[in-house]
Amino acid sequence: MKNYKQILFIFFIIINSCSKEDEINQLNQTILDLQANISQLNSQINDYAVQINQLTSKNNILSNQIEDLNNQLSGFQDQIENYIIQIEVLAEENLILDSENNNLTVQLSELQDQLNLIQAQGAEDGVYIFDQIEISVPPFSGTMWDLPDLITSSDYTVYSTSSYQGIETRMFYDKAIPDFIDYPAHIFKVNFGDGLSVDFEIYTEFSQEEALAIKQKYAPLMGQLGKELRKNIKSIEFLKGEEVASAQRSDDLSYANITFHVDWLNNIVQTRPGGDRTEELFIHESTHLSIDPYVYGQQGWADAVNLDGNYLSNYAKDNPDSEDVAETFQAYIAVKYFPKRITSSLRDTILSVSLNRFKYFDSLNLDLSIYK
Repeated sequence: MKNYKQILFIFFIIINSCSKEDEINQLNQTILDLQANISQLNSQINDYAVQINQLTSKNNILSNQIEDLNNQLSGFQDQIENYIIQIEVLAEENLILDSENNNLTVQLSELQDQLNLIQAQGAEDGVYIFDQIEISVPPFSGTMWDLPDLITSSDYTVYSTSSYQGIETRMFYDKAIPDFIDYPAHIFKVNFGDGLSVDFEIYTEFSQEEALAIKQKYAPLMGQLGKELRKNIKSIEFLKGEEVASAQRSDDLSYANITFHVDWLNNIVQTRPGGDRTEELFIHESTHLSIDPYVYGQQGWADAVNLDGNYLSNYAKDNPDSEDVAETFQAYIAVKYFPKRITSSLRDTILSVSLNRFKYFDSLNLDLSIYK
């Protein structure tokens, strides 16, 4: 890997002996050099991604090289922050024109965006570049509530068509009881553009008109889930009431459904101060049906949990054999596919706790292409 000592030396040159014009020119040149070398580093990261994919298939890991990349990008981040401070000092001392100040600030902002892009592209390839933070306790209470509003109603959906099938008796899990019970339900066959479908079963305590409104509201949101998250879901059940959502499945997955109590969705989930959490709730509950069966009980997952040595949330820690996967998977999607919707510090926190779990998810080759 290229030696960056010369670049780092340039970063620390003191230019007090230069004229004001020379100072500005050298500062501009230093930033251009930094930009060029970040671009070259980006190319090297892409090369490493290819090597990592090849070596992963041989059960080999480039941990030292990835750590080296982490250290180098951390150094670039520090240098960008140092130059922001230098520019601020020049501006305060009236040693730089406003136009020049703005130009340099824009360049540094572009470099910061480039660093973020390198991290995001690396994550998609399974190369997680971040600043390790020592975290001894779960950083969140529950990721569905504590992480930022990740997916919005305006994001892409593969929902295509639906048809009303009439009223049929279906087995619900009514959490108000709580128990499984047969209810008459309005049935809608909801189809998605990727070939999957799901039944919406809406208890007849709702009128047909109300049932249609529920279908129209939630079917597009279900279509925002990655194909892998929808693959095992047989039905989505809707009842009245304030009970929290739940997911139920049989061992052979012939029965796999999610139960939503609509009053809880309306009054709690959709009115969060930080944003509507309906889409994040769908990720969480769908994970129970479509990801859990292939993770819990696997030695690779147990090894990943042990290597991480912590949990993302108290909810996961208190329920390690039933909630850890669902609590982690939303964060996994955030880091890999929506890096601009989370802060760098939040990203560092998530990866510091869940890096090995993320690598395990990567090994499953999940179809989450809808998020790209």
